[in-house]
Amino acid sequence: MRLPWTARRQADAPAAQRGPTVPSLGNGIAVPITPGMCRELLESLRADEPVAADPDHFIDWSGVRTRVAMLPWAPAELAGTISEALPIPDDGYRSEDVEYAGLAQAINTAEGTFRIVEVGAGWAPWTVSGVVTAKRRGLQAFGVAVEADPVRCRWAVQHAQDNGLAVALAEGNPDELAARVAAADPGLDVLVVRAAGWHSRTVLQFPDIPDDDMGAAVWTLPGTDVDYRGVHLTHHDVPAVAIADLLAGPTRTDLLHIDVQGVEFELLEPASDVIQQNARLMAVGTTDRLTEGLLQRHFLARGWGLIVDQPCATNFTMTHPTLAGFTIQDGNQLWENPFLREWPAS
Repeated sequence: MRLPWTARRQADAPAAQRGPTVPSLGNGIAVPITPGMCRELLESLRADEPVAADPDHFIDWSGVRTRVAMLPWAPAELAGTISEALPIPDDGYRSEDVEYAGLAQAINTAEGTFRIVEVGAGWAPWTVSGVVTAKRRGLQAFGVAVEADPVRCRWAVQHAQDNGLAVALAEGNPDELAARVAAADPGLDVLVVRAAGWHSRTVLQFPDIPDDDMGAAVWTLPGTDVDYRGVHLTHHDVPAVAIADLLAGPTRTDLLHIDVQGVEFELLEPASDVIQQNARLMAVGTTDRLTEGLLQRHFLARGWGLIVDQPCATNFTMTHPTLAGFTIQDGNQLWENPFLREWPAS
């Protein structure tokens, strides 16, 4: 890695001219994605050729098909329609423009190959969109979608198939899942892993949830059946595959996408070293402001650049056992890894 110019200038300066020895946060060179840049990035995902409509799917501007009946919260009237509109400020059923911009940034800066790992994948929208678009660009593309809920795993497989991708479902214990990721068939476009993503191989508890609940997390208050929102749910054991296993391999990961509903820092802080060695960009759905601050302090201290910072929205009414329980709209952080970026010559 070439050091950023600020670090080089500091290192080359005579001792008497050097600044304080307290480490700085950030890297001094990362460029935030502005609203104007966001529109341009989203436009870069647009499909080159028109896609034919069909009665079961909503087709967006990027040419990706989404089976509307599969998503109980999506407006039913989307089925059979095609939209050329960019999702600014959002698409009304999936996410906001800045999250799409992170995907575009990862694809636009990929070289030869594109690899995405989506943890807390649901129906794998980012994996499928990323692989479809990257393949259209002529890149060799592969995605790993990790989801603990069995219904959503079936949705993820269906979503990949609906978009013409070769997909397989991996199930088993943590060791078996790690081996399956490492030995993925080179003919596959997407591997859906039925598991939780975690910083180590283990077994966690996951709630039994209705199909329209997209806020479940692998966490309960100790000794109770209460989740982070204060909802009483039954739980079952799920295998947890380690981030290190998901990122391992000869090809670096262009985008690590994390959506784990309240345990973002607990997952990412212990896995920081392996993430820094293997992931170019990291998108994190955030669920409380304390976690947003912890992530900022931790990754900025490691020299990462925070190029999207959209705080979560909260409503402090009633009572909840955690800060994340008050969140009514997740936030978004997009991180750029300076250790896997080619710095411009000074």
